[in-house]
Amino acid sequence: MSRFIPSNRLIRILAIFVALLACVVVATAGGSNAGPRRSPKPDAEEHEEVVKHAGALTGSCGVERWSVKTGTDADAGSINLQSTTQTTIASLGAIPAPSNLPANNRVKPTETTVYRLQATLTQYKLEADSDYHLVLSNGPGHTMIGEIPDPTCVGSGSPLLSSIQKARGAFDAKYTATGSFKTANVPVTVTGVGFFDFNHGQTGIAPNAIELHALLDIQFGSGSGGSVTVTNPGNQTGTVGTPASLQIAATDTAGGTLSYRATALPTGLSINSSTGLISGTPTTSGTSNVSVTATDTGGAAGSTSFTWTIGSGTGSQLLGNPGFETGTATPWSTGTGVISNSSSEPSHSGIWDAWLDGHGTTRTDTLSQQVTIPASASAATLSFWLHVDTAETGTTAYDTLQVQILGGSGTVLATLATYSNADHASGYTQRTFNLAGYIGQTITLKFTGSEDYTKQTSFVIDDTALSTGRPGTVT
Repeated sequence: MSRFIPSNRLIRILAIFVALLACVVVATAGGSNAGPRRSPKPDAEEHEEVVKHAGALTGSCGVERWSVKTGTDADAGSINLQSTTQTTIASLGAIPAPSNLPANNRVKPTETTVYRLQATLTQYKLEADSDYHLVLSNGPGHTMIGEIPDPTCVGSGSPLLSSIQKARGAFDAKYTATGSFKTANVPVTVTGVGFFDFNHGQTGIAPNAIELHALLDIQFGSGSGGSVTVTNPGNQTGTVGTPASLQIAATDTAGGTLSYRATALPTGLSINSSTGLISGTPTTSGTSNVSVTATDTGGAAGSTSFTWTIGSGTGSQLLGNPGFETGTATPWSTGTGVISNSSSEPSHSGIWDAWLDGHGTTRTDTLSQQVTIPASASAATLSFWLHVDTAETGTTAYDTLQVQILGGSGTVLATLATYSNADHASGYTQRTFNLAGYIGQTITLKFTGSEDYTKQTSFVIDDTALSTGRPGTVT
């Protein structure tokens, strides 16, 4: 006769068996394996893989498209960090979702664009991958996610690292994120790189799963009163009687409307309060200590200072469109696309420059202008500002820029200088040449940029001048 086991005892035996089996599974998964693993306590919306990292806030970093999220992917160099696109959650949510998401490459142009938007931070939370998960809203039906990675989980070579550190610090100064969602409901202005995530049903996810990942800046508060930065244009020079033009550039993290004012400008110059363009004709020689301030509608302001030296030369500037600020080549002769206002190669002053080469393929770009130096001139000085940017390494000259003087028949009268990829530098350098030997002649000033089949070199020219007058009074 078989023994009967009471149902309550049978239940206890089964419970013990299940508990023992669970312990075996946990012990196996949590051994010395340092590879990808699932979060041991995932939220309902969180199903991402993580990898152990002792220095991270939760002890783990992310795995899925992690290089793209943190700027260590193969396309990180193509992120346009020099430009910010003002947008809204609705506009980002309307971008079609890609059919596939590459693990180590970016979906262009969305994932190479830095966006800025104003929204309400409704909730925030610390994820298992050590990210701060921010739910951003522009009203019912318009939400998206912004993520601030743990800087420890970001590779040291990432161009985003310093901005991520700044954003993480700004958030930590105001809130303490934990493993559970907390309510904020505060206005914010956020700046971050566009990113398409996998849809795991995350809290606040946009319909197309677009996020700002990583967030590079976060400002708390309403209105447009963000942080205003005015770019220093460098010390300026000019000549009495010669028209001057200088475009002041400024940025506002909140995307507000800026107004400009300047103090101690050389006599004859003034600033447009709406555009920041300084223009006019100097009437008095001397050196002025100029200060320019840009203020947004919320009251935030930024300033910069520089000197402006006006020489007393009696000559004039002979080149037309010397700073290319008309946005066209005339009276220069050049190929298509050389006159540029791209933020990838910013101008020395104003917003336009001449960008020769920079394609990484066999190419020759030219820039030339014919000019007559009057026989009555007492001096002739050619000057221009040059920036050389290259992907080449070492000191071998692979790509070159020649500066030449041509005669009326196109004959080369002189090669003033030859620059190459080996002359690359982080900023502009002014180059000056004495052309007194050509007084009374009609000549053509010609720049020729020649690039070989690989690794780009950009020769960027701005603020040209061919000035006459007493030597030493014009630079």
